[in-house]
Amino acid sequence: MKPIVEMLSPMAAAEPVVCEVVRGQDFGCVWHYHTECEITLVLKGGTERLVGNNISTIQPGDLVFLGSNVPHDYRNSPAQGAPLTEVEAIVVQFMPQLPGHEDWMQRSSMAPVRRLFQRADQGLEIKGITRLTATRIVQEMLHAHGMKRVILLLQLLDLLSNSEELLEISSPVMPQPRPGISDRISMACEFIASHLPEPIYVSDLAAIVGLGKSAFSRLFKKSTGRTVPQYVNELRIARACLLLAETDLTVSQIAMDCGFVSPAHFQRQFREHQQCVPLAYRSRVVQSS
Repeated sequence: MKPIVEMLSPMAAAEPVVCEVVRGQDFGCVWHYHTECEITLVLKGGTERLVGNNISTIQPGDLVFLGSNVPHDYRNSPAQGAPLTEVEAIVVQFMPQLPGHEDWMQRSSMAPVRRLFQRADQGLEIKGITRLTATRIVQEMLHAHGMKRVILLLQLLDLLSNSEELLEISSPVMPQPRPGISDRISMACEFIASHLPEPIYVSDLAAIVGLGKSAFSRLFKKSTGRTVPQYVNELRIARACLLLAETDLTVSQIAMDCGFVSPAHFQRQFREHQQCVPLAYRSRVVQSS
């Protein structure tokens, strides 16, 4: 099931930062994405959230920042026989470029916020003391309007951009090398992405970029934070999640398309990464369609 494109809220015509309370038996959404960035604070109820290729259980207090066009869904599906608890959440939506200030993110002093938005493409769970402070700001936004709400948003972005208590939720479809890496590692990453269904060997990558195997392995780990096998496996699992969610391909077809040596190997790797088998992942993603 492909995610549905959600159009801009009608409230956005009046407010540059939309802030709404969601109450009811569910969160009123399906597997979808939208141009606006989104911050969701779960106050009550809810059982799980889907962000990119991640499915996680949620508890009251769950606070997440999503970048633009990140597929997601919030659900309230208690176990069979368990009572249904109504949900309550505060949802904040805003465009990454505020009206009249389209170039504000390009200023040098905004580098931490630019990095925050880049990380938010994977979805960010806000933890620790940062979550407590951010929760207070989000709640204040409900009672503010216009420029006062914009100021609170900027305070929140400043808080998050300087925090070490944010955790990426989803694996990137293309794991990104760290800033300032060499052209050789960029070349290797491009080769991996374009040859994903094929066997990929460290020795071949090293030869392509003109380095010895050991030197290449050290440089790759320093540049990406992953070994070559870890990087390749993460990319393959991310692609598999996309195919499971958006196509009707069989598990065997997906295993072959993503470069796994066999369906059994794919099943093992997928379970280790996602804590469920591929068909269970597909079922959970499409259950609200």
